[in-house]
Amino acid sequence: MKAANKQLAEWDAELNQLHERNGDLGLKVQMLEQELKEVRRDREEIKNSAPTVAEFPESADLLNQLRAQRKKTRAEREDVEVILRLLGR
Repeated sequence: MKAANKQLAEWDAELNQLHERNGDLGLKVQMLEQELKEVRRDREEIKNSAPTVAEFPESADLLNQLRAQRKKTRAEREDVEVILRLLGR
């Protein structure tokens, strides 16, 4: 009987430790959920405040700027237009 009571006491202590750990983990989950909500809200605010379309100069102007910096470039206006399309203009 004494051995059984001792075993019961050990299981009780272990169960209490598991309950404490479960409570700690539950609190941590709540904190992480709150942090995730804040990050999502911040991300949405940044997304909403950022311009959706970047303003690029006309393809001819960009080509002229490129040629001013790189005299021997073989790029054509059509190349610049494709690049602008790829950038989402």
